[in-house]
Amino acid sequence: MLSSAAPLGSAESPTMLDAGRVATELAIALPTAALPGAAPDPSCPTQAAQDFLVEAHLHSGALSNTHTQLVWWAALQRSIRYRTEQYGYYSGFGSRAWNPRPLASQMRVAHFMGVPVVLHERVLPALRCAELAIQRDCQDHPYRARSLAGVRQTNTYFGGDVTNHVYGIALDIDPSDNPCCNCVKPWSLNPRCRGHKTDWERMAMPRCWVNAFEQYGFYWLGHDELKDTMHFEFLGNPAKFPIETR
Repeated sequence: MLSSAAPLGSAESPTMLDAGRVATELAIALPTAALPGAAPDPSCPTQAAQDFLVEAHLHSGALSNTHTQLVWWAALQRSIRYRTEQYGYYSGFGSRAWNPRPLASQMRVAHFMGVPVVLHERVLPALRCAELAIQRDCQDHPYRARSLAGVRQTNTYFGGDVTNHVYGIALDIDPSDNPCCNCVKPWSLNPRCRGHKTDWERMAMPRCWVNAFEQYGFYWLGHDELKDTMHFEFLGNPAKFPIETR
């Protein structure tokens, strides 16, 4: 994320579905039983975030001249089309002809590490796999998530981009403890952002959690210019996972 003086996009300032309010209607509890040292779940195929989706993120180089702007804009349009085809149409971005199914009809309440969050049903298997990996591999790095933010009904990005929160494929974990140091205020004013620190030192969440998410197609925005350490977004191929049933 760029500097707060010239932000690429705003962080979490938004209208979100109330997970507690709709939990009784849409609740899906993700499995949480993973014994230390257990073998990986065969229903959890590993995959990386897809490069063309990562490349669609706005960055300082994309704004440096007309050519790079055009290259980025083409990458963004490809990303919007893919997200629309895979997850649903968001008004004003792409075409309803690519996928007329409403996003809202595909949102479900899941429980990640015991905390409810509303996300798109197609990313729930990947979230389950990340949770199992954390339980299996992060025993030496205890961390308790207290606050999660998932789907958002309003786009909080500008410049033509659209946040993955509106598609229900992005997850924020404990924003006050895992800040977005190059986002707009007040996020950039977080005390953890002060001084000369590594990305890992700015956040409370252990590195092991990032490794677990990245095994299953999630991209961590701590790698991004925004340095949004709270934020994971699923940029893998959802077709590689089975669809969760209600």
